[in-house]
Amino acid sequence: MVNKRPGRPRGHATARQRLMDAAQRHFDAGDLASVSSRELAAETGVSHTLVNYHFGSRDGLVAAAIALRVAPHDVIALSRDSHGRIDVDRLAHGVLAVWEDPEHGARLAGSARQLASGSGSSEAISDYIQNSVFEPLVDDFGRARAHRMATAIVGFLFGRYVLALPMFANLSRDDAGNLLLSMLR
Repeated sequence: MVNKRPGRPRGHATARQRLMDAAQRHFDAGDLASVSSRELAAETGVSHTLVNYHFGSRDGLVAAAIALRVAPHDVIALSRDSHGRIDVDRLAHGVLAVWEDPEHGARLAGSARQLASGSGSSEAISDYIQNSVFEPLVDDFGRARAHRMATAIVGFLFGRYVLALPMFANLSRDDAGNLLLSMLR
């Protein structure tokens, strides 16, 4: 039931945190992709308009919840359709949502810079990405297309977020999403 009282919700937890907690519970349960912002708001007892107020959109809430525990294999998992195949639209929006998150995007860019610098953990991270991201793409799309998709994703992420190249960084979020999606198709 949605909170019908005017003003701020009562209790110690903020509406933002309650929405995050609910989204994370659904993420852990594996059904976050199918839960609407209205359902999340009703579950937490707040107005569904607070999803947009605090996160900009349902995708923003999803990105914030995932980013706290983000791992590339989670983005792949959330990109799967009802038949278990990777949906390219979901993949593009998931990648963009996670990296556009204001709280976690900088952390991810920093991690990518560290990986690119050849630090001691870069080999382990490379192996993880190979097995958890690239191989699922190969399974769903074949090796040749998986190579093109991985190149597009890595190039896009480094161009827009790590190197902040103007040709990528100056794009609006919608234009960036359309560009990434066009490269993945």
